[in-house]
Amino acid sequence: SMKAFFERYSYDCVRMLLNQVAISVFGFAMAVTSIQAKSDTLLLVTGIAAVIFYLSLTYGTAWKVGSGDKLSVEYGKRPYRPLTGLLVSLVANSINLILGILITIGALAGIGGLESIPRAIALLAQGMYMGILAAVEIGGQAINHTWWVFLLIPLPAMLISLVGYIAGVKDFHLTRMSIPELPASDRPTRQEMKERRAEQKQRDKR
Repeated sequence: SMKAFFERYSYDCVRMLLNQVAISVFGFAMAVTSIQAKSDTLLLVTGIAAVIFYLSLTYGTAWKVGSGDKLSVEYGKRPYRPLTGLLVSLVANSINLILGILITIGALAGIGGLESIPRAIALLAQGMYMGILAAVEIGGQAINHTWWVFLLIPLPAMLISLVGYIAGVKDFHLTRMSIPELPASDRPTRQEMKERRAEQKQRDKR
């Protein structure tokens, strides 16, 4: 149920959102610096670097969520739900999705205020993409002036979260960054570790 999902993963949703905010500020600052330097190349390079950094951090966060669920799934305490990482990212990106929908409605309905205000907020909230949005052009126009790009922006993070969670449950290490530190708020719990040791002792007696 949704209640059970939020009880278990609300911390992870918030952590992923905070990561996004932090990297957005970094990406926005880098983009502004590049624009002031009047260097399109620097703008594109720093934009790509900010997005890679953001997606790597998102992958690592989703990997830890999956790794925290690994024991529970292996011992049958909870069913394996491969879409969990996608759902966590969906919640973390809910503001971006709402902004994208408002921008789309405003653009298609010709309501300037409904399009421009959410667009300005979206550029701040998704600052890690600002360099790419300002540097890449389609038909002689930077894609940050289009409406559809704001609907697509959350997709990379959601897809990388899907992959990261599955990799965490399967204990697949793509990079050393994905090795979990397992802070106190993450799974497995102490109770699960005790149960694991008890089950192992029962196997040893057989």
